[in-house]
Order: sequence, then C-alpha cells, then structure tokens
Amino acid sequence: MEALLSAPGGSMAFCIDHLITLTTDREGARAALTRMGFDLTERGEHPGRGTSNHLAFFGQCYWELLAVDTPTAENAALRERGTGLGGCALRTHDAAADAQRARTLGAAAGEPEEFTRPVRIAGEWKIARFRTAVLRPAVAVDAYVFFCQHLTPELVWPREPRDHPNGAFRIRAVHVAAATLDEARRGFEPLLGVGGGAEPTITYDSARSYRERCGDTMLPMAEPRPLLASLEFEVRDLARCEAWLARERLPFQHHARAIHCHDELIGHTIVFSA
Repeated sequence: MEALLSAPGGSMAFCIDHLITLTTDREGARAALTRMGFDLTERGEHPGRGTSNHLAFFGQCYWELLAVDTPTAENAALRERGTGLGGCALRTHDAAADAQRARTLGAAAGEPEEFTRPVRIAGEWKIARFRTAVLRPAVAVDAYVFFCQHLTPELVWPREPRDHPNGAFRIRAVHVAAATLDEARRGFEPLLGVGGGAEPTITYDSARSYRERCGDTMLPMAEPRPLLASLEFEVRDLARCEAWLARERLPFQHHARAIHCHDELIGHTIVFSA
C-alpha cells in the first residue's frame, strides 16, 4: 500500500490509515453502529492507556470507535473532547521518515513511540504492535492526528474483506469544515491533500457551505478550529441500505442522493451513498 499521494501544488500528502470516532458510551455507541449495519470487531483494550475500541474495516482504511474506560492523565484530552470524529491516523511504513516529511510541510512531529494491544485471532490471544508519531498541523485543528505504522498488520487486518450488512464497503469521503474555506484547507490539506482514487476523497468547506452542500444541520455555523465534520461510506445498493435502516427503525434523512444518519453517542453525521 502506498503511504503518500499527490496533493495540490505538486507536494505530497499522506493516505489515511484509519479514522477515530470518540464516544463517552462505548457500549451504547457500539450498539447504535451495529443497528446501522456496521460489522464491528469485539472490544479491544489498550493496556496502560485506559481506553478500548471496536473496529470496522473498509478496504485499505478502517474506522475506530474509541472510548475512555479508566481516566488517566494520558487520556485527559480524549475525555475533554467528548464525542465526535476526533482522530485521523495516517498510513506509514516508516513513522520516523514520514514524521520528518511532515515537518517539511510545516507540521510539528513527535518522536515515534511503540505500543501494543492484545488481539484474539481464531480464539488465540496475540500481541499486535504499532509505532506512532503524533502530529500538530501548522494550523491548530480539532482532531488528534498521528502516523500509525503497523508492525504486525496480519494481526489487525481481516484476511477476507467483506461488505457490511448495510452494504458499505469503503470510506468514500471525509468532509472537513471550518469557519471559512481557507481555514479548513490550511488546517488539514497539507497533510491529507484531496485524496481520491482508491483513497477517501477529502472535501473542504466553510461551516456555512458545508451545511448547505451536505444538508448537515448538526454542525454549528461557526467553528473555532478546522474539524473532521462527517464520514461518507459507499454502499453497493442505496435502496438496500435504506431498507436496513428502516427495518431497524432508525431515523435518517435523504439529501442529494445520499442518506444521512446521526446519533448523539457518535457525535457526527454518517453519510451513505452509492
């Protein structure tokens, strides 16, 4: 998998490894996403960090539902953030080298650190290992951005990719918004670019234009910092997805040939399109 892609102006941007939705109620949020038709992994723990997660896989990217179980000094920022699309991990095969590349794009980058977490594969517990480097974009953003190097990818990624019960099979787009379009771009574009192709497309909007374009009334009109406003998933059949949501008696709205769902425990809009 390529870790870099072309960005406007001939520079390079980084591909997304996974996106993180924060919740203050992991079990409630897990149940809500399951009802929406997402196939989530069993609960995973982060030893020493006081957090746990569930994952949903989509081709080259995955989506992480993350919650704080035990308050610690290390997870204080996560607790303060509450709910929402609060994290973006960038794909890398060399966290140290890509951290240096990010510095040339104006971001501050911490030194790589390793951590582990237990995973259960076919009933047997194994240890997955990661190397991460925290990033601070040149313009402050309302998201935790970092490189994530998988040292044991075979213990994380599923062996047989499959569609989710709602028909979703890839993350089509990540929608970024800020008080102005320029602020949205300056916050995330140096690192994320515009995506496209096999990677999620990255869109940039002012809060006002985002609400008008996406029909998303959940986003405040003015945001102090650029943020990841919503996730859009591509489904095989939009009618099938709608039938699933209706069968589960979940509220949703139609907008511009897409279906929008929102749950307070998730804290951001989820868009389905075909």
